[in-house]
Amino acid sequence: MKKRYWILILLILVIATGLFFLSTLTKNWLVKNSEELTGRKLAIAELHFNYWEVAVRARQVTLYEANQVDSFISFSELYINFAPWKLLGKEYSFSEISLDRPRVNLEKNGDLFNFSDMLPESDSSLVAEAEPKNNELKFSIYNLNMTNGEVHFSDLQMGNHIELNKLNFNLPLIAWNNQQSNVGAEFNIGELGKVVLNATVDNAENTYDITVQTTEVPLHPATGYLKEYMDVDTLKGLLNSDLQIAGSMDDIMDIRISGQAKINNLAIVDGASQEILSAPETRISLKDINLKNFHFGFSSIELDQPSLYVERNPEMTNLERFFLPLFQTDTIQVVEISMVDNSGPETTYAIDSLKIQNGRVLFADKTLNREGITRISNLDVKVSELSENSTAIPVTFSANLNNGGDIQGTAVLNMVDPMNFEFEGHLKRLDLVSFSPYSEFYIASPFTQGWFNYNLQIKIADQYLTNQNKIKVEELEFGKRTADKPFVKVPIRLALYILKDAKDNITIDMPVSGSTADPQFKVGKLIWKTFINLIEKTALSPFNALAGLAGTNPEKMELVRFEYTQDSLMQEQYATLDALARILSKKPELVLIMTQRTDATAEMDHLSMKLAKTDFMQLRRITELPENTDTAFLSFVREKVAELDSIGLEKALPELIPASRIQAEFRELLEKRNQLIRDYFTSKGLPETSVQVSTADLRNLPEEIKRPEFKVEVSLQ
Repeated sequence: MKKRYWILILLILVIATGLFFLSTLTKNWLVKNSEELTGRKLAIAELHFNYWEVAVRARQVTLYEANQVDSFISFSELYINFAPWKLLGKEYSFSEISLDRPRVNLEKNGDLFNFSDMLPESDSSLVAEAEPKNNELKFSIYNLNMTNGEVHFSDLQMGNHIELNKLNFNLPLIAWNNQQSNVGAEFNIGELGKVVLNATVDNAENTYDITVQTTEVPLHPATGYLKEYMDVDTLKGLLNSDLQIAGSMDDIMDIRISGQAKINNLAIVDGASQEILSAPETRISLKDINLKNFHFGFSSIELDQPSLYVERNPEMTNLERFFLPLFQTDTIQVVEISMVDNSGPETTYAIDSLKIQNGRVLFADKTLNREGITRISNLDVKVSELSENSTAIPVTFSANLNNGGDIQGTAVLNMVDPMNFEFEGHLKRLDLVSFSPYSEFYIASPFTQGWFNYNLQIKIADQYLTNQNKIKVEELEFGKRTADKPFVKVPIRLALYILKDAKDNITIDMPVSGSTADPQFKVGKLIWKTFINLIEKTALSPFNALAGLAGTNPEKMELVRFEYTQDSLMQEQYATLDALARILSKKPELVLIMTQRTDATAEMDHLSMKLAKTDFMQLRRITELPENTDTAFLSFVREKVAELDSIGLEKALPELIPASRIQAEFRELLEKRNQLIRDYFTSKGLPETSVQVSTADLRNLPEEIKRPEFKVEVSLQ
């Protein structure tokens, strides 16, 4: 009898000992076999089983990246409390699941993520097994919590990094038979940004309602993803919003959004590092955005004190350049777009009110002989009832030009037929002196005095234009003729002088009318043409609208680039020189000053390699240039420099090729390049005085311009 007791006691001790060490054994087994199980290294500081509570607790767990050094996923503590008594009702139930301080590091490189190697490869030959009918899984999870989480996401191609911290999540209950579930989450993004999410899921109706509140969320993480569509360098701003999102779990596109949003300190910097748009505050009231019907409805959009920078260059404006990636993408994808099934709903939009208050526009015109600056301030614009099918959209506006001229007006727009519209504008006492860059460019004379008044009325209906232009110029005076070559050959100064009345004013009443059926029709072009015709008739002289500039802008041809050791002209250099030659042929008063520069040390290093290979080719009587790793070539060098393997090829070359020979070849190369440039322009029939070719002081060149190239500068003879 005593023996039985001892056996029972021993059995209990064995079981107790096994249970006591089970957590340690499990932890060690998971760590040891982690790479076989997950393909990654796993570290677990503590793992404890609570048999009384039927719970497991893991502390300081880290799943590493594939390099076994960096952390992929880690957390401070995971606690899972299982409710085994509910198994009697065939239900899997957890009374609590909590996760403390999880940290996830995600990296995206193209289409691959840092966890792609952990995903199983898809096998199209596998057929999914049919799930048994009437075998509904019963489950319930109470108190699902996450506290102080962090998510770090890096897009390597975009150079973008996003950090979410203080991520908290709470789900009181989710169950197989729960009619409604409530879930809340919050996290920080950036230094000040905070996002709070609250959702209610109606499991009976398969619908959900989500409230999203954001506070000071930075917009700059979105910059990288906009670069595919815009030439944007930086997007700044802080988003504050209170949005309501409703949808259906049966239809993922059935999403409806409403609420309020505000962006503080919006700023957009383009690829040229120029801030093109900013606004201290932008308010948006979302009325009804329905993604299923592709309807975008807004109660109001308001911009306070927005500032826009517009720069006009000979090629295009900065705004055109800003949206150039979008236009290029559309052009490339035009064939794909034409093949898309357009049977879905059409996109519709509606904006009840659009307001711009106290706006500013700075317009810099760099197509003139000197930059012309126009400042628009106190800009107020109001647009009402804007939609894709509106036929009478009222617009009102007012502004101040160059701190002097006041402009105000109204318009009625038609979105169904944009060529049917009405416009009325009134400009009062605009100081013309600030527009002297334009007068110097077009007629080679500055304005020294004058005030411009303009009343404009335009109405287009049924493909017919009716336009009234009433112009009054007060006390207009021109300065001395400048050295500028006038762009417009029409004698405008003479015509305006003839039109002056006894009070030293010029009054022009110029009605314009005509058909708009011509596809090339433009309102501004027609008005300008009519004005020029009037000036021509007044001055009794022939009309020459524009004096075209000959050839290519020389300022764009600043560099003719070469490769190291290059001693002949290639197609790229010919293209640049051809453009320069055309300029000289059209502008014989110009002189091209072409200065050769290079990195002398790097050039001679490349020359020593070239000379070594040339000697090798002559010795072996071959014509194909060997690679640096060519075995025969390395043997050739090793015969001359025994320590090649220890010092490397680059350090061995100076011992193989004498410095005097390299320097002689270098001087010969520089002169040969200079002569190539001279001979090219001579072959085009241009005089030798049109081009000055020389070599820079290579010893004192700054590091940033030490490249094989010719710097092209323009001067006058």
